[in-house]
Amino acid sequence: MEKPTITVENIEMKVIYVRFKGNYVEYRKNSRKMFNELFKFAKKYDLIKDNVTKVMTIYHDNPFVTDSENLRTSLAMTVPSDTAIEEEGQIGTMTFGGKYAVLHYDLTLGEYEEAWKYAYSDWLLNKGEYTPRDSFPFELYVTEPPKDFKAKSKTDIYVPIE
Repeated sequence: MEKPTITVENIEMKVIYVRFKGNYVEYRKNSRKMFNELFKFAKKYDLIKDNVTKVMTIYHDNPFVTDSENLRTSLAMTVPSDTAIEEEGQIGTMTFGGKYAVLHYDLTLGEYEEAWKYAYSDWLLNKGEYTPRDSFPFELYVTEPPKDFKAKSKTDIYVPIE
């Protein structure tokens, strides 16, 4: 895995999401179904905007602190901030933002864990330029996530910082 380029951004996002509670292996098994539910809702209400809409995975809990069966993970999609959305079924909405370090990667399926370890252990904690901010990190998929261990995808990892 190549070291990422890193930028710092102040963001504000509104998203629709489907949340999963449980370990990451079970989340991965359910993510396609969640993705389909999210896209069905977004298409129904014409929320997908070409070259604007982004898809992401949001990690609400630290797996080193929270028991694996209680980990909350959301599959989310950006929507225009001025859009009024009625939540229905498993679909929720949230707005969040702040200062983030953005690590720009080109990853295979097998490199995501190493990318996260680099983001927190090697870069954030060892460099000492920034301190973690009490918010959730997320992966934003610039290109579609890889479907096998050979393909790569452009993925940005957002780490909340102060």
